[in-house]
Amino acid sequence: MVCDHVSQAVLTLPASSTPVYKEECTQCFDDHNMAAGIDVCLSCFNGGCPGTPNNHAHQHAMKSGHHLTVNIRRVRKESDERPTKLTKLEIVEEPENDQYEFETFVRCWGCSGARVDNMPEDVQRVVHAVLHAVEASKGSEIKAWAEEVTACSHFDSLTQAPAADFSSEALHQCSMCDKRDNLWMCLSCGHVGCGRKQYDGSGGNNHAIAHFEQTGHRVSVKLGTITPEGTADAYCYACDDNKLNPHLAQHLQVFGINVAAQQKTEKSIAELQLEHNLKFDFSMTTADGTQLQPVAGPGLTGLRNLGNSCYLASVMQCVFGIDRFRDRYFPSAADHFLTCSQLHPAKCMLCQLHKLANGLWSGRYAVLETEDGKTRHQHGISPAHFKAMVARDHPEFASMRQQDAFEFLQHLNKQIDIAERPVEGGALNPTSVFDFTTEERLQCTKCCRVRYTTQKSSLLSLPVAKRPLAAVEGVPQEFEPVQLAECFDMMTADETVDGYMCPSCEQPTTAKKSTHFATFPKVLAVQVRRFEFVNWVPQKLEIPVQVPQGPIELGAYRGQGLQLGEEALPETDDQPPTDEQPEPVDESVVALLESMGFPRVRCVKAVKKTGNTGAEPAMNWIFEHMDDADIDAPDSEPQGTAAVADPAAVEQLMAMGFPQARVERELLQSDGDANRALDRLLNLSDDVTMDNVAAATDSKDGSASCSQYELTGFVSHKGSSVHCGHYVATVRHGLGTDSAWFFFNDARVVAQPEPQSEQAYVYFFTRND
Repeated sequence: MVCDHVSQAVLTLPASSTPVYKEECTQCFDDHNMAAGIDVCLSCFNGGCPGTPNNHAHQHAMKSGHHLTVNIRRVRKESDERPTKLTKLEIVEEPENDQYEFETFVRCWGCSGARVDNMPEDVQRVVHAVLHAVEASKGSEIKAWAEEVTACSHFDSLTQAPAADFSSEALHQCSMCDKRDNLWMCLSCGHVGCGRKQYDGSGGNNHAIAHFEQTGHRVSVKLGTITPEGTADAYCYACDDNKLNPHLAQHLQVFGINVAAQQKTEKSIAELQLEHNLKFDFSMTTADGTQLQPVAGPGLTGLRNLGNSCYLASVMQCVFGIDRFRDRYFPSAADHFLTCSQLHPAKCMLCQLHKLANGLWSGRYAVLETEDGKTRHQHGISPAHFKAMVARDHPEFASMRQQDAFEFLQHLNKQIDIAERPVEGGALNPTSVFDFTTEERLQCTKCCRVRYTTQKSSLLSLPVAKRPLAAVEGVPQEFEPVQLAECFDMMTADETVDGYMCPSCEQPTTAKKSTHFATFPKVLAVQVRRFEFVNWVPQKLEIPVQVPQGPIELGAYRGQGLQLGEEALPETDDQPPTDEQPEPVDESVVALLESMGFPRVRCVKAVKKTGNTGAEPAMNWIFEHMDDADIDAPDSEPQGTAAVADPAAVEQLMAMGFPQARVERELLQSDGDANRALDRLLNLSDDVTMDNVAAATDSKDGSASCSQYELTGFVSHKGSSVHCGHYVATVRHGLGTDSAWFFFNDARVVAQPEPQSEQAYVYFFTRND
C-alpha cells in the first residue's frame, strides 16, 4: 500500500546544473559513510542526516513539507590493494562501484520516517537521477587539482608560415637567451621563446610573451610536453589562458614535427604545480627533534584541504579560536537550524557558520585514526559547503587558485557583517571584536595649525624594516630580526606631505602626517608587509619579526586629539578645485599590480596617490588603505544625475538592517552603485568624532582604555608569494597558565609547545581586560 505522500508527490528530475547534496548533511558534517547514511530530499535535493543527535533530515521535511527522501549509505568493499601513489595534480575519478557498495532506500517523513516499497515509476526515476548525479561539492574538489582546460577559436583559424630562419635544430634553446627549459614554440612561425618569469624569479625571461606582443602571434605549445597521443600544454595569449589544441598534430606537421615520434621530457603545468606545493613542509617536530603528537577534540578538529584552500582553513581556525565567534555560532547552532527561514541551508551564510562552528568545536568529528597499531592524524572535516557559500559571486575566492589569507579575512568579515545586520540590528555580530578607530594628525609646517580626523578600521597592515645581513653565496638572503614594536613605530611615524595646499596659508606648503589609534579593538588582527619588488617582480622577504609571548603594551601608540595650545586648521577641502588635466598613471605599474590580483580601480588609485613613484610604494598604499570605504570607488567619480536613489537598491540595503535615510544618502554618494554603497555603510559611521568613537567602543567591549594585548593566534606562510605556497595556523586555547598552543596544518593538528611566530603573515592579538 503506497501512502498518500508518495501518490500525491509532484517530483522533478534534477537538471545537470542542480546541486544535489548526497554525500554530506548541509547542517552538520555527518556523511554517507556513517551508519545512518544521508537522506536526500527528492523535491529540492537538500542533504540531511537522519540519525541522532541532530536528525536534520526530519527537520527539513517538517519545515519544507518535502516528505520523501532517499537514504544513501556508502560502504567500502574489502580489498587487499594499496592506494596508488599520487603523482599527478588531479583527482582520478575512479568508478565508485569498484571500491564501494551503496545501500539505498526511500523513506517518508510524513509517515514518521517509514520505508517506502513499491515506488511509482516517477519516484523511481528521480531516485535514479539522484544516485547518478554529481555531488554538489564534487565538481569543485576535482577542479582543485585538475584545472579545466577548454579549446578556443584561435587554434581553429590559425595561419601558419614557418619563418625563413626556422630550424628544428634550434628547438632546444630560447632564441633570445640561453634558457633550455620551459620553452614555448609559436605555432604561427616556429619562434622559440622561454616562459614567463615567476614571482620567485624562476620560470623564464618572458621571451615567449614578448614575441606575441611584437608579432601578434597568439598561440604556442610547450616543447617537452608533447606526447605521442597528441596532447601538450598549449597557451593562447589572446585569451591569456591555458587552452586545448585539438589540431596539435596537424599544426606541428607544418614544422616537420611528427607527434607520434615525440617523447614527453618535461612536466606539465599541472604536474609542476603539484611538485611545487609538495615542497612546503612545515615542521611537525620540536627544536630537539621530538615528533609532535597528533591531537583531537573540541576545538582541535582539522579542516581538509580542498585544493589550494589552506588560506581559508588557517584563517577559520584562528577566527574560531576567538571567544566571540565560538560563543556566537557554536552553542546556538541547534536553535538556529530550527528557526532559520531559509529552506536551503547550503545557501544561508549563518547556517554554514553555525555548521562550521559545530564541526570544529563539538569534537564529534575529531577522531584520531590508527594504522598498524600506530596513532595517525585525524581525517578532519571538509569546508566545501562553507567555502561555496562565503565565496559565492567572488571571482577569486570562488576559484580553486591559492589566495591571500589577509584578503580572505577582510572578505569574511564583510560577508559575516552582511549576514548579521538583520539579526537584532547586528547586536550579535562577532566581527565587532576587530573594530577600532584610527586618528590621523595633519600639521602644516608653515603655520603649525593641525587637523585631526578619524576613520573606522577593522584590520591593520604594518610595515617591516628591511636590514639585510651579509650575503652568503648559495644561501638565500637573510635579514636582521625586527621587533614588533619597531613595526608600530614605523606605522605611527611622521610622514612628509609635499605640496599640501594649506587652507590657512592658502598656498602650497609641506605638511607632516601621522596615524595613531583612537580606540583599541578587542582583537587586533595585523598583517605584516614583507614584500619588495626585484626587477619588477614582487618577492616575499623572510624577515623575522620578534613578537613577545607575554603582555604587549600599545598605549604609546594612542592618539591624544587636539592638545592645549594647538590651533585647528579651517574646516575646508584640502585641495581647491582645479581645471588641470588629471595626472596620467604608469600603466606598466598598474598592470604589474593587477597581475598580483588587485582590482584595477585600486591599482590606478594607488599609483596616483603615490605620485607614480613605482610599484612598491603603490602596493604598500593598497595594503594600508584596504579598509577605506571608498577603496574601490574611482578617484574622480561622476556625479549621479538622479536626485532619488533607486527604490530597489534602497529596499535591498534596508533589508540588511540599515536605516532608510542613511541608505539613500550612501547610494547617492556612490552614484547609485549598491555594492559601493554597501561598503560605505559597513565602514563609515554617521558622525565619527573623537568623543563618540571612544564612547561607542566603551559600551561594546567595556575596556576601550585598555591597550595591553597578548598574542593568541597567527597564520604562517611558506612560499615566494602570498598567492602561492602554503598557509598554516597556530592558535592558543585557554588563558594564563592553563593555556596551550596548537598547530593546524589542514586536517593535521598537533600540540605546539614552542609556537614559531617570527615568520607569521597575519597575527591575532587579544586585549587583556
